[in-house]
Amino acid sequence: MTAAIVNNRIDGLRVTVYDVLYYLEAGRTHAEIAEILPLTLEQIEAAVRYIEEHRDEVMSNHRRIEDRLERGNPPEIEERAQAGRARMEILRRSKSANAKETISEGTAR
Repeated sequence: MTAAIVNNRIDGLRVTVYDVLYYLEAGRTHAEIAEILPLTLEQIEAAVRYIEEHRDEVMSNHRRIEDRLERGNPPEIEERAQAGRARMEILRRSKSANAKETISEGTAR
């Protein structure tokens, strides 16, 4: 079966050619990228071929993605994210305290 790129993604996966491009730009080898993502060498080579054959489009989209990441989230989204992280921390502490109580109850008997 030949690896294919569909809508900038490795067919059947959520890994994009931009994910592969990131590691290529960082100087990673195809084998290292395959291990990191994890993909087959055939899938990496298909992504590299696609990048080479569509270089202008890929690089233009890649620059837009990087620019968006650099700007960060709008304030209202960041507030929601911080509130969600705070709720998760409360939940984590609650579960940790409950686990400690269960352990101490078990050893008190």
